[in-house]
Amino acid sequence: MSVEQKAWNRIENFLNTDTFDGFSGDDLFIMNFIKKGWGQDIAALSNMAEAVLLRHNSGQLESSDAQRLLREIKNRATHKTVSPYRQNIETVNDLGKHGYYLEHLNIILGVASTLGLSDYTNLNLRISEHLREQSLGQKNAHAPLMPNIKMRWAADQAAILKSLWLCDKNHNTNFHKEPVDRWLNHMKTNMTHSETGLFETEAMRVKKYSKQPRGCSMAYMIHYTSSFAPDIANEQWNLFKEHMCEKQWGLTSFREYLPTYEGKWTPDTGPIIGGIGVAATGLALKAAKSVGDLEMHQGLKGSVDTVLSMMHGTNFIPGLNILTSIGTDVLASAIYLNSCCETGSVR
Repeated sequence: MSVEQKAWNRIENFLNTDTFDGFSGDDLFIMNFIKKGWGQDIAALSNMAEAVLLRHNSGQLESSDAQRLLREIKNRATHKTVSPYRQNIETVNDLGKHGYYLEHLNIILGVASTLGLSDYTNLNLRISEHLREQSLGQKNAHAPLMPNIKMRWAADQAAILKSLWLCDKNHNTNFHKEPVDRWLNHMKTNMTHSETGLFETEAMRVKKYSKQPRGCSMAYMIHYTSSFAPDIANEQWNLFKEHMCEKQWGLTSFREYLPTYEGKWTPDTGPIIGGIGVAATGLALKAAKSVGDLEMHQGLKGSVDTVLSMMHGTNFIPGLNILTSIGTDVLASAIYLNSCCETGSVR
């Protein structure tokens, strides 16, 4: 069985379970250590939605099946164990400073609309209006991501803008243009790394690495930006390859940090081995697909497939099966699927 088929089976089995009462450590690797999962639950569902759309557009999934899976994704995204709200989101008066959750939910709703589901239009429009206001209300053009959390990642703002762009595309609205213009101006003027030209990671400057380009952030940002500003995405992709792509042990991969910066791994980066970021490389595969870099995509996919095949091989070996969990949980599987289909880009 191919790596792609194993990834799809992982997602399909997860979504086809009869009951859902939240993600477990079997679903998300990070939840074995951090019970709240750092928001990887809603991110996994957002990536699943994009993967379903890609499989539908490439002819691998019938419309009825795609719609059924999107309904399940939306239901899980608004489940009490995933949502930050204590009540049904439809009855929440103030959506508040939950930009991280709302960016991914809004992408799910946008994908649902693209697949012909009209049930969620009002919620999609309401969230889009809220995220637009939150973005324009900040001098740095970055909407708050979580209450009481000052940090704001540029990659998440790019995801917010992608969700607004998708809403505009589906509903002939105009939510994304002004926030995009302001964000790009801020990134070019205040958040461009002087030595590389890469966009920096964090807008509020509260982390040691805030002014550094980071592999995970760059790859995610390029993927989302490819929808609403493809020229910028291509420019950043070429710089990303120039400064952070490496070939070691016969594998093509991406660094999490520049060689000149000493940085530690965090739960969102996954392991960093010899400077190479596991998550950065997986996300770069998705970014390569999004910008249409077929040569780099093929090189990365060969490397990722080799590593994933090795991980699957350790699944039943005591002490090593944790490696399998890192690369094959539902988030990693959904990200991988977003890089596989030959046609039907989400752009």
